[in-house]
Amino acid sequence: MSESSAGASRVRCPKCQQILQVRRQSEPTRVKCPQCGVVLQIPAASGDSNATGSPSPRPPKPASIPAEDPFVDASAPALPPADYSSSASRSNPYAGATRPNQQAMGRSDPRQSVSGKPPARSRGIPKWFFFVVGGMALVPVLCCGGLGLVGFIGARKNASKIVPVVAECLVLAPPPKTAFPELGVPARTFPSGVEAYSVRIDAPGDTAGHHMQMHVLLPPGEHENASLPCVLVAPAGTPMIHGVRLTESIDYVDEVLPYAKAGMVAIFYSIDGGLPESVNENNEQQVMTAATKAYPWFTASGAGVVNGRNALEYAIAKIPSVDPNRIYSAGHSSAGCLSLLLAAHEPRIKRCVAYAAAYDLEVRMEDMTSNFLMQQMFPGIASFIRQTSPIKNVGRFTQPVFVFHAVDDGNVPIGDALRFRQEMEAAGKELTFEQVPNGGHYMSMINQGIPMAIQWLKSS
Repeated sequence: MSESSAGASRVRCPKCQQILQVRRQSEPTRVKCPQCGVVLQIPAASGDSNATGSPSPRPPKPASIPAEDPFVDASAPALPPADYSSSASRSNPYAGATRPNQQAMGRSDPRQSVSGKPPARSRGIPKWFFFVVGGMALVPVLCCGGLGLVGFIGARKNASKIVPVVAECLVLAPPPKTAFPELGVPARTFPSGVEAYSVRIDAPGDTAGHHMQMHVLLPPGEHENASLPCVLVAPAGTPMIHGVRLTESIDYVDEVLPYAKAGMVAIFYSIDGGLPESVNENNEQQVMTAATKAYPWFTASGAGVVNGRNALEYAIAKIPSVDPNRIYSAGHSSAGCLSLLLAAHEPRIKRCVAYAAAYDLEVRMEDMTSNFLMQQMFPGIASFIRQTSPIKNVGRFTQPVFVFHAVDDGNVPIGDALRFRQEMEAAGKELTFEQVPNGGHYMSMINQGIPMAIQWLKSS
């Protein structure tokens, strides 16, 4: 539901019912709800073409909408300035939560609502998933008896149940330099002077990581060669069985723009195995069917590590201002897992940042990995989750790591972060651990975590 005003529209989030005020665009775009983190599809504004069919000028932005924010919470009070002086202190239909206060990792943000009441939390894999999967298994039984079930199981298995480990995935060669396009012209320039470019890699063949999208954000001004650090950021929202696509439109960059404004090159990159845009996320069977098709691509990319490695290769090859000795990784929630995993397997990552990551995927996704039907739908899932769990890769870190977590995170319990800290310190790894008392899973990262991490990165 939406209602338009001059230059802006008021849109109701279908998940949390929050009213958002969004800028009208001449083309369809997407924004992220600041209340729950759900990505909303915003249709193109009507009346943006004149009688000749050429685009009419975009209406001026209302003064009430910040120039660099793609959305404005129209009803929530303004957040107070974050206090960084103290160091003491997205929903996913697949990742299983095994504790009452542990919500599945993904796009939703279980921070306190405007009313002060926390939104309802998911507990484990939703029941609909088992009904749908079970129903699919029951159909061949009813039609063909026991042989039908055997056929169903066999059809869901790959030729081999072996899922390649991350180290094996990295043996895959990156795209040839000839497949790396030039930056070209900026797709968007922010009022701060930060320029954003949209880059698509399409290399020959079906090798993992050879077809991916990147948004490259450059700090304002001219820069000498090898003079700038570079931060590689993956999108959150993967339940660790499929990836995340990016679109050509640079619509929201809340988790990337601050690095560029702070004087760093920031690269936002896609993860192989993303669900098609045509998939209706409210249609469980569509999501499940698409996820089973995306899963082999996601595993072949090492949960996105190959994509991160290729983004690094692109930065070195095509962005002269990037200092190869100051390339970092960063990410939130599921992207925090990928940031840790990339750093653990890629020694060229000199520093690693993880905000509210799920550190022990085996515990988090136990409901899925121990389920027989899930094992048939996603072959090798238990082994894959074990190999890509950050806590299982502690021994591989060779660079300093920064971990940020909010005590009131309703998605990933603070205890998980503390246990990861304990494992890192016991292994003698260099870890900077910052926790804050509140802010929830998402907004604590936006308001406090990113500024803290930027200062930490600049201290290198």
